[in-house]
Amino acid sequence: MAYDGRMGIEDIDDDERTVYFDTYKLKKMTGTRIGPILGEIDFSSPFKVACELAGLYPGDKPTKYIDAGNILEPVLRDYLGTHANAMLRGPLGIPEGSFASVEEPVPMEQCGYDHFHGEKLFGGLVDGYIRIDNVRNTILEIKTSGVREKWEDGSGGYTNVPMQYMYQASLYAELSGLDRIVFLVGFLEESDYDRPKQWVPNEDNTFVIVKEKLDMRPIMAKCEEWYGTYMKNGYTPEWTDSECDQEVLKYLKAFKRKKR
Repeated sequence: MAYDGRMGIEDIDDDERTVYFDTYKLKKMTGTRIGPILGEIDFSSPFKVACELAGLYPGDKPTKYIDAGNILEPVLRDYLGTHANAMLRGPLGIPEGSFASVEEPVPMEQCGYDHFHGEKLFGGLVDGYIRIDNVRNTILEIKTSGVREKWEDGSGGYTNVPMQYMYQASLYAELSGLDRIVFLVGFLEESDYDRPKQWVPNEDNTFVIVKEKLDMRPIMAKCEEWYGTYMKNGYTPEWTDSECDQEVLKYLKAFKRKKR
């Protein structure tokens, strides 16, 4: 069977449960793809990520939750910038006489949607940096969440960062040559997702969590091996019967056309 050549698909083999593709337009591995590549994230998979990196699948359609996160990212960054010393002095152990500030990231349209052009296999977009006395000190990762429980640490605080976010921020910290991460988390109610522009950060709904980055060297090595096995050789890992894999497969097969 033949496929739309613009997609880069060479074959979809139902027996092998594998998609074969051209390798001329491979994308880099970003922080959000580390967990799925390792098979540790429920809402994505190695097959799905391979299709994204090969340019075969554009990614999930925006939802109100994704839209809210995009809308509120600059709002939260500005809030932290305005209250940087008050919010960060204790968590980061900033001594008296030193001052914290927030460094804005280069806009994605101006950097080709990648802040790490010097890297061949890994890339992505940071949410900003924390500077101490005007020197980059810590990576900034901004999140919105409607589920406070998954962040609770059992001691009345919010320090339990989901692992997919740790992978993401730790990769960007590693690529930036930094050791610490500031997670800035804004908690929303379900109704806020319908009107995100009306949500205002305050001390009751917005929290700072400081984490040491993960040791990314063995993790990145596993991802490089995976990339070399599948992406460089032009085929995906086997798809599964999971909902996310079947949704991707449905999209790809929609481009199937009969030989003329």
